[in-house]
Formats: sequence, C-alpha cells, structure tokens
Amino acid sequence: MTFRQFALHNVRRNFGRYAAYFLSSTFAVTVFFMYAAFIFHPDVVNGTIRPSVRRGIFSAEVIVFLFAVFFIFYSTSSFLKLRKKDFGLLTLLGITRGQLNKLIIIENSIIALLSIATGMVFGALLTKIFFMMFSVILDLPSPLSYYIHWKAFASTAAVFLATFEAITIITLITIRSSQIIDLLKSAKKPKKPPVYSIWLSLLAVICLAIGYYLAYTSNIMQMMKRVLPILLLVMIGTYFLYTQASIGLLRYYKKRKHSYYRGTNLITAAELTYKLKDNARILSMVTILTAVAFTSTGVLANLYFGKKAEAEARFPHAIALISKKEPKAFENKLQILKNALRDEHIPFKSHKAAFIRAYNPKKPKDYAMQNLVLMRVTDYNRFADLTGQPHISLPANTAAYMHPTPDKGYEPIQGKQITFAAQHSVKTITVSLTKPIYQPVINPSAFAGYMLVVPDHVFATARQFATKEAIQYYFGASYQNWEKETSIIKKLNRSLKTDDDVDFVNRFEFFYEMKKIFSLMLFIGFFVSVLFFLAADSILYFKLYNDLEQDSKQYEALSKLGLTLREMKQIAAKQVAILFFIPFAVATVHAGFAFKMLQNMVSGSVVKTSVLVISVFFVVQLGYYFLIRSLYTKKVEQVM
Repeated sequence: MTFRQFALHNVRRNFGRYAAYFLSSTFAVTVFFMYAAFIFHPDVVNGTIRPSVRRGIFSAEVIVFLFAVFFIFYSTSSFLKLRKKDFGLLTLLGITRGQLNKLIIIENSIIALLSIATGMVFGALLTKIFFMMFSVILDLPSPLSYYIHWKAFASTAAVFLATFEAITIITLITIRSSQIIDLLKSAKKPKKPPVYSIWLSLLAVICLAIGYYLAYTSNIMQMMKRVLPILLLVMIGTYFLYTQASIGLLRYYKKRKHSYYRGTNLITAAELTYKLKDNARILSMVTILTAVAFTSTGVLANLYFGKKAEAEARFPHAIALISKKEPKAFENKLQILKNALRDEHIPFKSHKAAFIRAYNPKKPKDYAMQNLVLMRVTDYNRFADLTGQPHISLPANTAAYMHPTPDKGYEPIQGKQITFAAQHSVKTITVSLTKPIYQPVINPSAFAGYMLVVPDHVFATARQFATKEAIQYYFGASYQNWEKETSIIKKLNRSLKTDDDVDFVNRFEFFYEMKKIFSLMLFIGFFVSVLFFLAADSILYFKLYNDLEQDSKQYEALSKLGLTLREMKQIAAKQVAILFFIPFAVATVHAGFAFKMLQNMVSGSVVKTSVLVISVFFVVQLGYYFLIRSLYTKKVEQVM
C-alpha cells in the first residue's frame, strides 16, 4: 500500500465523520458557484441587468466566502482534534513529522477536491433553476439564458482550493506543537463535575429579559440605537443560559423524584448535564446562527411579501396632487389627471380638499410650529373612506396631529394646547391637543407641512382670516389593481412634472422601488440563511460524532448493567433530540422578538409569514434530526 492509498483508505474509513462537513462544504461551494455564474453572465457583465443587482450578488459572494472560511476552519480543527489519538499512535509506530503532515494534507485535499467537484456539479445543474427564480423574483423582462462562463468554474475552484489548503496548513501548527503523550491522552481527559453559579444564571435571565424588552418596545426611530445592545445582550444571555442556567434547571429537575426516577430519565438527565456543560459554547453558537437564519429570512420575506400593504399604508391614495399655494396651476393639472384616468378607462374614487397653511406666533424658532397645515375633520373622514380607514371625531376646540407616515417615535408637536394663526394673519386660535393620529389619510409630500386635524368650526374660524396665499389644495384618488396600472403612471409622470407650485405623488413608484430592493435582498438572503442553518446543524453533527467514542464506552457499561438495546436507543434518541431542538426552540424565541420589533415598524401583519418561515425551517430540522438520529443510533448498535 502506497502512502496515498493509505490516506485514501483513511478517508473512506472515516467518511462518516466527514459526511456533514462534506455536505455543508459542498453546499457552500454550490451557492458560491451559482452566484459566480450570475456575476460572470454576459447579460450582467454587459449591463443588461442593473449594476446594483451585480453589486448585491457580489456582496453575497463575499459573505458566503467569509462564512465558508470560518466553517472550514472550525470543521478542520474538529477533525484534527478527533484524530489526535490516531496521529499519536502513528507517531508512536515511527511515522515522521513530515510524513504526518503529508498524510493530513492529502486527506484534507481529497475532501476538498470532492467537495469542490461535487459542489460545482450541483451548481451547474441548479444554475438553470437559480436563473429562473432570479428572473421571476426580480421581474426581469426576459429570463436569463442558461450560460456558465469558464471564470465561474475557475474562480470557485481557485478560491475554495486555496482556502482549504491554507486552513489545513494553519491547523498543522496545532499538531506540530503537541507531544505524542498529549495526542494519545487528548481523548481521555477526565470531565469535571458540572457546576453552575446562581448569579451567572440570573445574569442570563436579566440579559435576555432586557434584550427582549428593548426589541419588543422598539420603533423605527429607536431601531438603529438599539440593535447592537440587543445583539450583545442576547448573545451574553444565550451563552450563560447554556453554561449556567441549564445546569441549574437540570439540578432542579433531579429534585422532582417522581419524574426523575421514572424509566431511563435518570440516565438521560445525568448524561445530559455533562453534555450541556461540555457543549455550551457550541450550543450557544448554533442558537445564534439559527436565530440569524430565522430572523434574516423572516424579516426579508415579510418586507417582500408585505410591500403592497406597506405601500398602501404610507401612500393612502394611488395618485395625488397637492398645491403649494396657487390654485390655477393645480386646477389645470387636476384636469389633465382626470382626463388621463378616463382615457385609460380606470374607474376611480376621489376627494378634493382645501387646507390652511398656519404658524404658531409664540414659537418663531420651532420649524414644525412655523409649518403647520390645518385639515377639517370632515375632509379627514372623506379621505379615510377612500382608503377604508375608520372615521374619527374630535371634541370642540381641539386639534390632533396627524403623522405623515405610520411610524411611531417622532413627536414634533407635543403639549396640552397649541396656538396657531393662518399664514399672513395675526388672529390666533388656541385649542387643546388630543392624542396624535398615526395613520395618515393623505400621501406624503414636501408641500405638506405638519398636519393638524381640527373640527369644522375651528377650520371655518381660521379660514375667515386666511388669505388666498395661505390656502393649498389636495386631490387624492384610489382605484383597484393600482400595482398593475403602470401605463397611467408613466403618462402622468410625463404630463404632470412636479414644479414649484404642484406636486404629483403616487403609490406605484414607492411600491416598485420596494419591490426592486427587497426582491434582491430576499433572493440573496435566502441562500445565505440556508447556508447558516445547515452549517449550524453540521456543527451539532460534528460534536455528536466527536463524542461518539466516549458515549460508546458509556453505552457499553450500561449494557453490562442490564439495559436493553431499545432502552439505550431511547436514551440516545432523547439526547440527540434535546441537543437538536433546544437551540431551535431558543432561536425561535429570539427570532420571535425580532419579528415583534419588525412588526413595530411595518404596517401589515408579520405573523403569517413569520410562522411560515419558522415552519419551513422546522421541517428541514426535523428531517435532519431523523437522519442524524438514525446514523447515531446505528453507531450505538455497532458498539453493542
């Protein structure tokens, strides 16, 4: 047997250990290859696809590569740790340091070449579907043709081969510094009895509680300030949850004699205590990776599928005109708009209203107070009818500030009372402020100031003193299937160019921009999230396989004590299930609060899409669990 044949035999003999690593690496290569095929596609290189899409895909390529580096480094380190005993025996039998290095490099190179070749084959097969999905999600005029440039093959092979070899050489430094006796004893280090601190357990609960509270109460204005503290608190809380609080909970469980001594629960709980303590860092890392996969996929899916509801909430009218002051130009453009709707045979409902520009003479330096706009409550309710929103009523001599968007957190007008006067007038009116209105009923515009909804009699009083220059007009129209009526928007954009007097604002353009941005983000984020999720499960598989030798000895001892094979398989299945589904459950809770944070910032409900995303991941997790449980229990049977 030659040296290369010996290395190849080692890979075949240990392929079970390499299986998850091989599959996850193959998936990373596949995703990288499909993105590379897109980047080097002629339609993308020649500029047929907008440049921002190529930049987005390139960014995803970098993320996939960086994560692959981390994952390969972790996996290679795990395998070398697992095989230290083998290396110690080979060294004891006379293998030189150079031969040992050569053996490790050949073994890792075989796995690397297999992963790269398999990944590119799968990538080449799936690229057609990838391009079709891409064309549909981005709503391209014609689907991308199936074409793979040779640079996609070359760049993928070069990048991953260099990465595998570089990481292998780096990890050899670890082996070089180990002595034979260390290698032989590496798998036999005794485990210390698991202990926990009640204070660190409380710290875990406090960190998670604060992190969850900050996420639950965040609005769009607070999000940027709170994201990093929330991430840090949740990561710290998750780590101590596994290292401390979980041990405390198992100690508490042991005191429940009725359940603890029933069946094989005693053995399962005793062994699980050591496993949770030993695997705390891995479980916390898996939980964070899984939560990132849930959150990113869920957030992007909600933003993409909720774009229509979001557009309707932020732009209550499909099309709208608003004048700054001069009514003649407004009336001319309004007639053009109505004619265009009739020419396109689009039935519509509409309402036109006059607003009064006002100011607060008592606060000359307050920008909001110098740019007030008054709206009658009757007009508010007429506009609400167009959008299917509920009516409001205001007590006499009151006013309510209407936010320009549904976002909360920014309150430019506060207090119990407000004083205002129509522009160019000194006659002031003071009314009480009621609670603000967070759902606008007119489209946002640079011409619209800080809108105050007032009772009709207050509006009438203010209008008595308002000059023509203080009056501005608004027209809003709604019609069905607005997201499909693109020709009317193109026509109106040509004929109703915004000028200094009249602003034309429509919902479709906002919807279209959201569609462009979120479709690309969802397409990129989905594959990266799946990569994170599979890598998290693969890390669990590595850990189970690494502990298999030690677990086998325990099962052998339990067999001698009289436990049947069925009972031992039940114990093994329970432990695998707990290690697989506890991180999943904790990650689901983390993601649930992230979705609540998202709910505070968008108008539509995120519940349905979020549940769907978690359910899809759960089905994948369940399939992966049954696969790993089957492999693990077969190994237990072999020991018996």
